[in-house]
Amino acid sequence: MTTPTTTRILPVITASAAATGALVGGTVAAVRSTIAVKEGKMSKSDAAKTVATESAGTGLATAAGVAATGILGLGGLAGLLGFTVVATGAKMLWDKAVPNALEKKRPTPIEEMS
Repeated sequence: MTTPTTTRILPVITASAAATGALVGGTVAAVRSTIAVKEGKMSKSDAAKTVATESAGTGLATAAGVAATGILGLGGLAGLLGFTVVATGAKMLWDKAVPNALEKKRPTPIEEMS
């Protein structure tokens, strides 16, 4: 249920939410990637790619959740649940489509020998 006011401000709110989601996702990825680089599990180049990928994915997922709840006019608990379902689904699809270096399986010493 959209109203003229919702139609005008929803794109602005969605863009703002996307930026916030990207910032949070990028920050978390930066921390995880920095630790992985220090432990020698990831190169600096892979770390930068991971931060960019996670930032974009989290931003898009957040925007999708906000847009869906806004378009449907959901608020309160229904809005929170709707946002969570849509954002989680969008992030899962993103992660399947765009893998990042943090999720790469490193071969074990036994696998390397064979």
